[in-house]
Amino acid sequence: MGEKMALILQLLLTSRKIGIKNEEIVNYLKEHGLKSHRKEVGELVHDMNDFFTLFLGYPLIHGKPKRGYVIENEYYEDGELQLLVDAILFNKDASAKEKEALLKKLLSFSSIYQKERLSMMPLLKTEQPFSLILNLTTILHAIDEHKNITFNYIDYAISNYHPVEITSKNGNGKTKEDYNVSPYRIYLDNNHYYLIGYFSKRKTNLSMYRIDRMRYVRRIGGVYVDIQDQYDLAGFITKRFHMFASGEEVQLTFSFKGVLLREVVSRFGHTIAVKKLKEDWYQASVDHVLMNDGLKMWFLMQGANVHVDEPITLKEEIEQDLKKALSLYQK
Repeated sequence: MGEKMALILQLLLTSRKIGIKNEEIVNYLKEHGLKSHRKEVGELVHDMNDFFTLFLGYPLIHGKPKRGYVIENEYYEDGELQLLVDAILFNKDASAKEKEALLKKLLSFSSIYQKERLSMMPLLKTEQPFSLILNLTTILHAIDEHKNITFNYIDYAISNYHPVEITSKNGNGKTKEDYNVSPYRIYLDNNHYYLIGYFSKRKTNLSMYRIDRMRYVRRIGGVYVDIQDQYDLAGFITKRFHMFASGEEVQLTFSFKGVLLREVVSRFGHTIAVKKLKEDWYQASVDHVLMNDGLKMWFLMQGANVHVDEPITLKEEIEQDLKKALSLYQK
């Protein structure tokens, strides 16, 4: 019975016909070596809708006079599905094989028409020397069970004019290559996953590792050291993931050309105060801005279209960085 239900759903999702009649479903099941009849099809659809009503909150399959059975409402809204598909396609660390498997699962309840409506970017056939899904699964289980993990952590060196992976030898395990860590939390930043945990060589600080640089991740025994309550994890994340924030909040004032208005709003929000200066220049004031290297880099990237007025310390740092950069081109 389960196989028949799966085939009926498959037919409804993949057929380009608007409405599939009982006879067509009976014939489709027969093509797959399964006997059925009109009454059974009706009973199967009824049972399927009982499941979907519990699972989704509404029946998925509707019977229409003269048209047959149809699926009127997709499991995902188009926008929801597009968001999820893009999150998979643009992930930097998952392999092409892992992305294909995830997309297959994600799109399993989508009709052929919904799949065609999506804006699907070509899947680049990239491979990775590790499994992101396996790494994440192993770490998440270890966090849930309060188990330690061990792994090798990679760095890079230049060989034959190309970067190659090398294994870091700063570990604390059976060999210098083994890192034994008590994992606390996974965090996503700039499309890379990071692990925050306890590493015995840095007992007074939390440690952070990029998961795509971890190899041979596995759970191990030993005492799970849980000291995360001694730290402000939110503060740690802010400082480490928001470009090394100093923690100092300042009143930021800067001038910019009108061409940057959208970028300014995107970076600082709609609540900033902006006044017109001369020609196409504006001045913005932003309260409670966290000083960090990311803020400075943002201003540097805008080039001659922006000028920091206050705080003076940030202005002077940018001036020094610009002088250093210019000196490299004047040699």
